[in-house]
Amino acid sequence: MQVIAGDIGGTNTRLVLAEIDESGRQILFEKSYRSTQYSDFFQVLKAFLSESKSSLPVEAACIAVAGPVRSGVVSVTNLPWVITEEQLHDVLETPHVVLINDFVSVGYGIPLLDQSDVLTLQQGHADELESVHHDVAVIGAGTGLGVSHLVWMEDSYQPQSSEAGHVGFAPENSLQCELLAWLQKKYTHVSIEMLLSGAGLVRIYKFLHDIAGISQSSTIIEAMLDVDPAQVITEYALQEDDELCLKTLELFIDIYGSVAGNVALHYYPIGDLYVAGGIAAKTSRKMADGRFIDAFLNKGKISPILKNITVKVITQEKVGLFGALAYATKATL
Repeated sequence: MQVIAGDIGGTNTRLVLAEIDESGRQILFEKSYRSTQYSDFFQVLKAFLSESKSSLPVEAACIAVAGPVRSGVVSVTNLPWVITEEQLHDVLETPHVVLINDFVSVGYGIPLLDQSDVLTLQQGHADELESVHHDVAVIGAGTGLGVSHLVWMEDSYQPQSSEAGHVGFAPENSLQCELLAWLQKKYTHVSIEMLLSGAGLVRIYKFLHDIAGISQSSTIIEAMLDVDPAQVITEYALQEDDELCLKTLELFIDIYGSVAGNVALHYYPIGDLYVAGGIAAKTSRKMADGRFIDAFLNKGKISPILKNITVKVITQEKVGLFGALAYATKATL
């Protein structure tokens, strides 16, 4: 039997067609599409069905979406797309269709990761917690910022969705206070997603140039004409070839670590915190230099309990797609 799974983000939409049988599953076709090149998801889906030569009906489908899912309907947060399970039923000719939040899908994908798919930033002491199956938190910045919470129920982890990426930004030092004040001149609400995202990297870059007075090189200006500015900032920061790009990524990581610590406290007690998303996967080496964990642990008198939490970066960017495929597979059993 055939199933379709998908992971829809503000930048990319990944889809996969798989064959499921008693021996396991076989990937028949997989492709990634640039989300912004399509006016709605069903244009992408129809292109995928044509290219994969899928024979309808499929047995089941699970589509993970970067946005809140309610009653089988989702508006993609960073795209002008509205998707409904009813439409998916009609297109795929199957009643076994489900829309889930993208970070719920990441939660389902975590148990499928190999050791090579993660980088440990801090080794905690989960055995000191009361439960063997301790709760898990996930945070991830990409086009937007996602957060989820995994709770052990019966015999497996059940991911719980949230919209925690849209809570207000809380600065941790004088520089971050200046950043907040600078943003408040433009926006009535400054969310953490406005900083922990690709667009957030660009905002931090502009702030450090405009307010902190770090000069911008002509090389970077020229590169940004042809390539996504967030990608340029990241690449030059990792090469340590440009001061403004490097300081941007460092401030981004400081904020990321602090917010991850807040997430850990919101869901405490947890044993593990995973950092997902495309930015973490690309900058994992820089995140491992100690800045992220220093900011993560900076919680005053409660800091010692955060040392018990294992913090890992997921370097496998398709973890959400893995989770959606696992969920779709489960629907066929």
